[in-house]
This record gives sequence, C-alpha cells and structure tokens, in this order.
Amino acid sequence: MGLFDAFKKRTPSSGSLQKDPMMELLKAFNDSIQENGLDVDELPNARGEFGLEKTNPVPTNTAFGSDAYLKKLRTPDGKPVRFSRIGSFSVDLFPGQSIDGYNLESASGEKLPTIWLNMYQKRNSRKAPKGFYLAD
Repeated sequence: MGLFDAFKKRTPSSGSLQKDPMMELLKAFNDSIQENGLDVDELPNARGEFGLEKTNPVPTNTAFGSDAYLKKLRTPDGKPVRFSRIGSFSVDLFPGQSIDGYNLESASGEKLPTIWLNMYQKRNSRKAPKGFYLAD
C-alpha cells in the first residue's frame, strides 16, 4: 500500500481501489516540487527587497507551508500579523510558478507591507523580510 492509497475511493461493487483525481493532482504537484523546487532561504535569481517585491518572493513549500510561514511572521514588537491572500501573479523570473501576494496587518489593524510567497520550493525559508522576524 502506498502513501496515497488511504485516500483512494473504493468502488461499491468490488471493493477495489479507484484513484481520486484530486489526490492524483496533489501527488503530481508534490512530485514536481521534489524534482524542481530549491532548498534555499532566498531564491538565487530573485531581484529586489526579499519578500516585499514580487520579483523576490519568500520560498515556501506548498499552500500549507505558506500558511505556516505567515503564522510564524512577527512584527518588531513580537506580535503576530494578520494576513489575507490577494491572489496569484505571474512573474517572468519564475516561469510556470505563480507568486502569491498577501496583505498584512498588525494586531492593532495597522496596514503593513504586502508580502510575496513562492510555494513551489522544497521547504519554507528561515529568513524574514526586512521589518519582520520569524517566531520559533
């Protein structure tokens, strides 16, 4: 039995495994990351201010990794940020990969800079954009 077999549907009449199209898509996505993603804190071909420009997004691993990264992000006074996704964007430096933008707010509601993430990497960056830090 493989890792994803637990998510396969069984056909009612035979009890045999039937592939779930969404799980197959997830598996292909993860396989692509393992083959093409980088194990870095900052992307080597990036340009501009780390995390604060689309052309220098924070490397993360999948949408779950992006969420985990943002939940660890802190303002200089140690407070967590609130975040909301504004969409996915194409950037010529990263063909075939969307860059996700997130609006940030402080705990008191102050608007903070937009942060840009690239979720197609092997792991989450351990680096924070200027003006922020990552909680343990």
